[in-house]
Amino acid sequence: MPLPDRRLRADIFSDPLSSCLFRAIKFIFRSCSLDNKVDRSPLSCLTAGLAADTAVEVLPDGGLHMLEMAIQRAGAGLTRWQAGCFEQLSTVSLASAEITLLQLIGNGSRSKTIKELAWSTNRTDIPNIQYSLRKLASAGLTRKQGAGRSGVTYSLTEEGCQVEERLQDIRERLLLQALAGRQDLARRLHCAAETLEELTELFGEAVRQAEARSGS
Repeated sequence: MPLPDRRLRADIFSDPLSSCLFRAIKFIFRSCSLDNKVDRSPLSCLTAGLAADTAVEVLPDGGLHMLEMAIQRAGAGLTRWQAGCFEQLSTVSLASAEITLLQLIGNGSRSKTIKELAWSTNRTDIPNIQYSLRKLASAGLTRKQGAGRSGVTYSLTEEGCQVEERLQDIRERLLLQALAGRQDLARRLHCAAETLEELTELFGEAVRQAEARSGS
């Protein structure tokens, strides 16, 4: 089965903040050390806004280390935000990755395959994704349709749709309203999202090169 079109990843969320933070999570899943092998130019729009007196030691690698740590901090903030929102809606205990899967499955009008979910999140740990999907199904939030390796898809139940809609409502009332008051940040998010996508590809290529060298 061919991999889904790359636009599935880029268009998962309509608002720029979600898109940017989602790319940050994808980066964290596949991060590794590139030393000085990264072209520094696409990183300028993210590193320019970071404080020079940050508590994290800046290594002489064109700001890459500082960017990595900023992404880690943003990812931790997103994790706490997702957990805090979900706790307002349900007594079910879900990890951040499971809440992300819930939102992905609910985005759009069609059900999703596990390959699409893995591709969208840049994850390769299929057994862990399957575990999360079973957990969502046990909570009554998702359902599985079809059979076979390529015929199984996942969609939200009625309860899952209600929870996802309420999650979006909280986002609009709190996070997106705050973003609306910071137009300069909203503009920079588009640049940041594109940079994170490029960086994700660079790290993926580095992983493939490392694997090829270890196997030779």
